[in-house]
Amino acid sequence: MIERALFLAAAAALLSLIGAACGGDDTPASLPDTGAKVCDDLHNTDRLRYVLTYSIQSPQQANPPGDTPGFGILPSQPTLDFQTKHDGAMVKPDRLDFEVSLPNTPSQPPLHTIRIGESEWYYLGDTWQANSGGPHSFPFTPPNLCDALVSPLSLAGKSASQESVGETEARHVRLKGVTLDASSQVFGPESDMGRLLKTYDVDLWLNKTKNRLVKVDAVSRGTYPYGRELSVSFDLEVNSYNDKSIKVDPPKF
Repeated sequence: MIERALFLAAAAALLSLIGAACGGDDTPASLPDTGAKVCDDLHNTDRLRYVLTYSIQSPQQANPPGDTPGFGILPSQPTLDFQTKHDGAMVKPDRLDFEVSLPNTPSQPPLHTIRIGESEWYYLGDTWQANSGGPHSFPFTPPNLCDALVSPLSLAGKSASQESVGETEARHVRLKGVTLDASSQVFGPESDMGRLLKTYDVDLWLNKTKNRLVKVDAVSRGTYPYGRELSVSFDLEVNSYNDKSIKVDPPKF
């Protein structure tokens, strides 16, 4: 009887340990106080995959006033609906391999691009071609977008709902009317977006157990002095953190 009691106690203890281990891995982490902590993790990631979609929209203005200089989009111009999608991979610190497509123009084939440091190549006409225009600013990287859209956020005391993004269990935090300088950082301070769009509605999804960025959606809407509407939206998804199969090398000519 003593041996049987000891066996049952040991079995119960083992099951308890197994259950604790499984439960511990699935226990939701506390939300970080700031978005900056989320971006710190992204900056420290060696490699990842991502999908970025952003759009700039400005419907044609009804009964527009006369055109006056000062902005890129004038009252009389037709509707603008520009959408771009980047689907690619990043290797720290400055290697990107991605395809750029235009969701509004599905007949246009994607443009395959590789960027490594100050070098850039495009796959055109069945061959790789170096960018002869030299290096240029490129803000559309996951770390840059995280800094612009997520890092300034205060998450202290915010509530989150449990949701899944693809196969990733996540917490969803929604923030309304957040003041962000993202449009200036991404498009430039002198752009129409940088001058007019300062307030964003942000939806943030963080990994359930590690607080890693899974997805961020951000939308801002504004109005020109002459009444025309302007909006910009960003949708960034990040996955495959530190997946060693991800490599970004110069193209082979």
